[in-house]
Amino acid sequence: MIGQDYWEFITSDEKEPLFLENPTQQQIQVNKTSHEKSRKILYWLSMSVSNSMIVHIQDAKSPKQA
Repeated sequence: MIGQDYWEFITSDEKEPLFLENPTQQQIQVNKTSHEKSRKILYWLSMSVSNSMIVHIQDAKSPKQA
């Protein structure tokens, strides 16, 4: 994840996407990109752990929780 520049999703405080009343196109894109990266990391983590460990991360809502 360090090589892909995704380590910040593991070490930083969890951030919920911004849901503004009238978001700009840039804010929409940032939220979409952040959400996609988080989902990708959760997938990578789930594929990297053994079957016996998957129960510990399957309900995580963020990479940091996992």
